[in-house]
Amino acid sequence: MELTHGSSRAFEAAIAAEQSKLQGETLWYRMVVGGDGPRYVRLRPRASLAAILDERARQALPDKVNGLVSTITFETLNLRPTMLVNVTPAPTR
Repeated sequence: MELTHGSSRAFEAAIAAEQSKLQGETLWYRMVVGGDGPRYVRLRPRASLAAILDERARQALPDKVNGLVSTITFETLNLRPTMLVNVTPAPTR
């Protein structure tokens, strides 16, 4: 999500105030390098696409931040067990 220029502090304050009201795990990350303006990524792990769609109304952004956001892009990531790599660290001497 991209914010309007100069709105990072207001956005972060609004999200911090509402974080405890959000149900389930919601993680926020701020892009610190690159981009034309402030950018944030919101991660909401769910077990299925159906769970995401069922919860979308309850997980809307707080009304306070709607005017601060210029662009929102949605992506769905799907983790498959075959994508995981098990790396055993080399013993230390």
